[in-house]
Amino acid sequence: MIDKQDYLKKNYIRVVELIWSLENVNDIYAISFWKDNSENDPRYPRIAIGYNTYANLDFEANHASSRDEAKWNFAFWLQNELLTIGGAGDRDLVKWFKHEDLFYSDEEHKFVEIGDKRWTELLNMDEKMQVLFMDVVIDICTRLHKEGHLEKKFGVHIPIVIHELEYYDLPVSWTKRGNPHNIVAEFVQWADNEYIR
Repeated sequence: MIDKQDYLKKNYIRVVELIWSLENVNDIYAISFWKDNSENDPRYPRIAIGYNTYANLDFEANHASSRDEAKWNFAFWLQNELLTIGGAGDRDLVKWFKHEDLFYSDEEHKFVEIGDKRWTELLNMDEKMQVLFMDVVIDICTRLHKEGHLEKKFGVHIPIVIHELEYYDLPVSWTKRGNPHNIVAEFVQWADNEYIR
């Protein structure tokens, strides 16, 4: 049996190990936590962790509409998936969701009719799985800052941008919750000006 704290602890350790294994740290200015669902299945949320560098920013600035877009829009980042949390291959994720009485089988989903009571129940379960997963992700980010791993490794605080491929209120709120305000203020201002207004 795996509960939320077990899942958080295991993945926090994995992320800390990744952070301390990174090289060329003077060139890294932000960490990416890209959120999606394996094969668009809400039972399998995932985060792919990578980073972007000043060297890549300098290169991509010539291809973006502005330097700020190249700096903060994931489309212009390295998109180097160094570690994944969650996803269809994560057995502990499934065990955790089962422990929470949220996970359901493919068979169970196959026989549900759109609009019936069970369909609504499964949609609610999907939403709860997403929220629980993102709570763990945000907790990992806040602990990385609080325990000083980023500042010790990089010499300065750097932001963890928690995002999807599109920028809108929800993912920007994840980034705000996962980082001290002053560290993500530049990203938030860019996202607000470009996408949210």
